[in-house]
Formats: sequence, structure tokens, C-alpha cells
Amino acid sequence: MRGRTITQARPVADLSWYWSSQTASFVGDRLTGFAVPSIAILTLNASSAEVGVLSALGWFAYPAFGLVAGAALPHIPRRRVMITGEVIRYVAFATIPLAAVLGGAGMGQLFIVVAVAGVAMVFVDVAGQSYLPALVEPQNLVGANAKLQSSDSASKLVGPALAGLLLRTTGSTVGLFLSALPFLASAYGRTRITTIEPPVEATQEPILQRIRTGLTFVRQHPVLRRQVGAAAVRSFGSGMVDAVLLLFAYRVLGLSSLAGGLLIAAGSVGGLLGAFLANRLANALGTRRVLLLTSVEALCWLAIPLCLVTAPAITLVLIRVLAGGWLPVWNVVTTSVRQQLTPAALQSTVHATARTLTSSTVPLGALTGGFAGGVLSTHLGAAAGFVLVLATGGVIAGSSALLVANTPREV
Repeated sequence: MRGRTITQARPVADLSWYWSSQTASFVGDRLTGFAVPSIAILTLNASSAEVGVLSALGWFAYPAFGLVAGAALPHIPRRRVMITGEVIRYVAFATIPLAAVLGGAGMGQLFIVVAVAGVAMVFVDVAGQSYLPALVEPQNLVGANAKLQSSDSASKLVGPALAGLLLRTTGSTVGLFLSALPFLASAYGRTRITTIEPPVEATQEPILQRIRTGLTFVRQHPVLRRQVGAAAVRSFGSGMVDAVLLLFAYRVLGLSSLAGGLLIAAGSVGGLLGAFLANRLANALGTRRVLLLTSVEALCWLAIPLCLVTAPAITLVLIRVLAGGWLPVWNVVTTSVRQQLTPAALQSTVHATARTLTSSTVPLGALTGGFAGGVLSTHLGAAAGFVLVLATGGVIAGSSALLVANTPREV
């Protein structure tokens, strides 16, 4: 099929296929992201440290391969990279139920699968973010990113609850197999996109030099340097929260996989609202004020100790809803600013640099949260230990917005 280059009119159908494919990919992320740790905790009886390692492994792919992906992708057809990456993710997760049928599934395989799928996710993510400006006019990037963030937030609402339902009604083997199917749907949708990037001029620049170029651009740019630093701190706090939240739900509150999925999904109610309002808030308040406003997330997590004294499940749901709306706002604004401030030739490299630096702190947060949760639970009890980790991680995530207080008003 002959494609349409970005120098020609951008067809609306291409953006629709891109959006639907990204949505399917988000759903696959949420389904497998909930199903795998749930299987580890409920079926394989994983420890808090093992859950922390499992949570961290997928994110280790960014520090290991993110910069390489960013340097390589400007010279590789990005649509093909996205399709291949989604197929690899499906195959990786499908090996778990296959091994379970053969009687060989264990934590070791879960670690390997999550790591492989994480590497594929890096290439899909970098290719997708750098491909979007080819489909959307520059002045429409904030709106397009807001639509994508809405899909991401919706997947967080539907995905965990659906995964919990699948695990409960079909069992872990069939449930995980079905949870991986959206990756195939995403791969198919991307084959329907006709817009093709123009040929990139051949370069003899070594890949290490391209990586250095991206790092230098971010380091020397005053706005991007502040935002990436703040995002790295936010990711560390979020990693702590994610590492122990399901442990707290299952082992302290005694929730089932279905109830746990509904609890995790509750945060996406606020996320949907945040994604919906992000464009409006940015236009009304400006970039700096909107980013500072996201620090309200820290105040929400300070209320987590209330789970020990009154209606624990209800209180945790409310905290999830109130705190969940701020990350989508942050993501929409910072991604749009980065895409607008980065030259076209550096889109892949700079996006990979920013994502690598910010995502590298997620596994550190997950490992910190997992091991701290284990130690504190031993000395203080599971309830107090996990609550302390959740409160600390949430406050770190939200207060990171204060690091962008000096963002110029005109940005």
C-alpha cells in the first residue's frame, strides 16, 4: 500500500487509527499490569520484596534501552517498530498461561516476561510519541495529547476491574491470555495508518553521539531540564506507591482480585476528569500554574493514615479518586511542551532522553517501596508499615511539582 507523507494533507482517519491503537495498547498495559502482580501475590504467594522487583523490572527497560531506542528510531520506520513491539508484548505474556498449562509457571518466568515486555514497550512508546507530530498540526498537539491521556485514564478505570473479573471468572491462565489480546488489536490498528514519515537523510553520526546530542539538548534547555528533573522525582514517589498498593489491598484490607481491580480503577475516575480538564486548565492558567497545581496530589496522600481508623476501603477509594486526577494533567502539559520545544529531527532522541531519565526512577521507587514495606511491616505491622510507605511515596510524587516553580510564564 502506498502511504501518504507528512508533507501532504494529514488524513483524519490516520489519527483515528493511531488513537484507537494507542487505546488498545493502554488497555493491554492495564490488564496485564494488574493480572501479573495479582497472580504473583494470590497464586504464587510472592513476598513484598518479590512484588517490588516485579514492579521494577518493566521499568528497568528504559534506563537500559531508552536512549538506544531514541538514537536508533529516527532512521527506522516508526510505524513498523510499533507494530513489531506490540506483537512481541503479546507473545511474551502469552507464554505465562502456556507454561501454566504445562505446569511450569513460576516467579522466574514472570520476571523474564515482564522484562521482555518492558523492552518492547520502550520502543513502542518512543516511536509513538515521536510519530504523533507527523499526524497532528503543532497547534493541536495539546488537544491530541489530552485525547490520548483520556484514553490512558479510561484504560486505568476499565483495565484493572476487567482484569480482576477475568481472573476471578476464568482463572489465572485464561484470564492472563485474554488480557494480552489488546496488544494484537493495537498492532492491527497501526497497520491501517497510511501516513509515512519522509525519508531521513543518511547520517554517519555514531549512535553514542546521537545519545549525547539528546542528553545535551535536555540538559542545556532551561525548561526541559526543570521538567525532566521534577518528573523523575514524581516517578520515584509513584513507584513506591504502586509497589505496595495491591499488597495493602489484599493483605491488610482482605480484598479479592475483583475488589482489588475496582480499587485500582477508582483512581482513574479522577484521571479521566484530569485528562478532560488538562487542555482547559492550560489555556486558562498557563503552563507554570497548572504544573504547580498538580502538587495537590501530595495533600491527598497525607490522608492515607485515616485508612487505619475509619472505613479503610472507602477511605482508600476516595484518596485514589482525589489523587488520580493530577498525573494526567502533568503528563499532557509536559509532553506537549516537550514536543513543541524540540526540533523535528530530535523528536525521538529527546523524547527517549526525557522518558529514560524520568522512568529510571520508577524501579528505584518500586524497590524502595517493596523493601521498605517488608521491613516496616515486620516492625510496625502490615497495616502501619504499608500506610507509611504509601503516604511517603504519595507526598514525594505530588510535591515534585514545586521543582517547576521557576518555569517562565511565557511557556
